[in-house]
Amino acid sequence: MKKILAYTIALGIITLLSVTSCKKDETICYNNVTMGNVDGETIISDQGNTFDIAESPFKINLNDYEYGRVMMACDVLRQTSDSRYDIRILGITSVLTKDAVKASTITDPESELAVEDAIIIREMWYGGGYLNMLIEFAQKKDSQTKHFINLIHEDTAEGDGYTFTLRHNAYGEVPVANEVFVSSAGYVSFPIADIIEGDEANLTIKWKSHKYHNGEYDLYEKEDIKEDCKWKRTGYEHKSRELKSAATFRAR
Repeated sequence: MKKILAYTIALGIITLLSVTSCKKDETICYNNVTMGNVDGETIISDQGNTFDIAESPFKINLNDYEYGRVMMACDVLRQTSDSRYDIRILGITSVLTKDAVKASTITDPESELAVEDAIIIREMWYGGGYLNMLIEFAQKKDSQTKHFINLIHEDTAEGDGYTFTLRHNAYGEVPVANEVFVSSAGYVSFPIADIIEGDEANLTIKWKSHKYHNGEYDLYEKEDIKEDCKWKRTGYEHKSRELKSAATFRAR
């Protein structure tokens, strides 16, 4: 009998970051959620606020975050100066940060950059000069294989606007029957502000996704997704795509 694929979403802080609320007491805001860059012993959010860690339930060293970019949940305790605040850290996770790759530089069809395994974009927004995403993909249970995520800039394309393709190389960890897979998820940021000329532009984002139908993602089928959006060179723009957050993976 075929094994049914088992799935768990080890989101960690992603679960913690799902609710934001403010209360009226000495604390300015509870469960504030933000993404930003590490600057010494502080965090500069994409909205331009500076956060100093005044309290933490666990030992934290901001230098330990490999890419210098983080997603965090915190309580904002007090304002210390203009756009600067003391915070209580509730949870924090590293954000994978990579430069976009020009499509014209990928000349080998067998390149690891040319592989397009399925990936799910749960959320996508622009902030702080980055195209930010919450992504999800299938991975073998207990696997130590690192998957390869890249944003390809289709710099040879003709016409107005800019086209980017998100590519996922699972290095062979493609869902098959009789093997147990789990869901892996995380945040990734791609700096694109220096690629785009002008203050406004049309963007097209493409990727290979697991096929979605009847409220579920089918791991054995892929489909091409293309999303068009307007880009503005402002400090922070957060517009989630039409998410299928209630969708689950389906094994058959």
